[in-house]
Amino acid sequence: MKVERHEKYDKLSLVSWTRSLNSDEWGYFASYKIGAEWVDNEEALIVTAKRGMENIDFLGMFMTCFSSNLALESFSKIYSIDYDKPSINAPSLKGVLSPLIMLHFLGVIGRIKTLKRGYIHHSENLKKVKGHIAILKNERNNILQKRYDRIYCEYDEYSADIPENRLLKKVLLFVRRMMQNMGDGHRSYDNINLAIRKSLALFENVSDEVNLKEVSQIKAHKLFKEYAEAIRLSKLILRHFDYSINKVSATEEQVVPFVLDMSLLYEHYVYGLLYEAYQNKITYQYSSLTGKPDFLYHSQSFKAILDTKYIPKYENQKLDTDVVRQLSGYSRDLKILKYLGYEDVSEEAPLPNVPCVVIYPEEGGEKNNPFLNISLKKLCSKSVGGLALFYKIAISVPTLKE
Repeated sequence: MKVERHEKYDKLSLVSWTRSLNSDEWGYFASYKIGAEWVDNEEALIVTAKRGMENIDFLGMFMTCFSSNLALESFSKIYSIDYDKPSINAPSLKGVLSPLIMLHFLGVIGRIKTLKRGYIHHSENLKKVKGHIAILKNERNNILQKRYDRIYCEYDEYSADIPENRLLKKVLLFVRRMMQNMGDGHRSYDNINLAIRKSLALFENVSDEVNLKEVSQIKAHKLFKEYAEAIRLSKLILRHFDYSINKVSATEEQVVPFVLDMSLLYEHYVYGLLYEAYQNKITYQYSSLTGKPDFLYHSQSFKAILDTKYIPKYENQKLDTDVVRQLSGYSRDLKILKYLGYEDVSEEAPLPNVPCVVIYPEEGGEKNNPFLNISLKKLCSKSVGGLALFYKIAISVPTLKE
């Protein structure tokens, strides 16, 4: 049946007007995004994971993302939330968004190595003078009460127990309780708990007493990027749970409208694996004349151009023509070639033969980092028929325990 194009669907993020992968027919097709969004005031659209990818451990993927050296702002592009619109009844998306926000928060907190400090004003009734005596308070609370053993003092203390840190610890403790409710169905459960314990150890001498009415007044200095992002996510978590972080619930039938870009999540996930294994031999999204290849691998013995494609069908089907053309273009880009270390290249000189690698997902399979303790050259063993120096590598996504 022919589908007519309609303006109200053109504004959606979860679907787009495009040609079918299996025919020349045009229509609205779901891209590699999942989530829920409103089409209009009455109709909502819900998109879940593609067939064969239903048991993805999103938490495990997101945790691996933070293994890389990417700037914090890049992670916020993986998903978006619209709190200005009503929630959508989407039981099939239960347990996706809430843990994702909390893992994002936990990943940012993990990058804070030293707590920010500041001056905290104290006003206390002490046995010894500290700071300066608050004359009026001392007279009212001590002299008139004949408590001559006490002196009411006011002083400033340079401490880590500042409002910003109290807020972060409060949310950290909430995240710990929420994760405990998840149970151990996630393979990454132990790693998550370890990350929480490490973070809480950093906040050991910080109180978790926070007046939620004053949360909006808590600001972070722009120079402290980790703090700014952690506080933003703290407030996001508070809003997401309706400022009821003392009440923990494992149910979530209604979801806030959100969109999770699985292609971008997979791209970040693969980069986390690559960076863990190869460190500075990997460059992410090098800007060139023909675009930004996902990854460039450059060592003395091997060089390659790598691109992630969140397209599970590549396990049994050939690469799409536009994918081949895209990587072929990168392999002829002089700026990329020079960055990879090919010095004698020009518009007229013969071009070097650069391996092009397509990385695609599969569910299950290898659970550990497949790049660790093995050279990328050895992994390029699955060549693409009919194409010179084109390879495919399947990198499995983590899955929930059965």
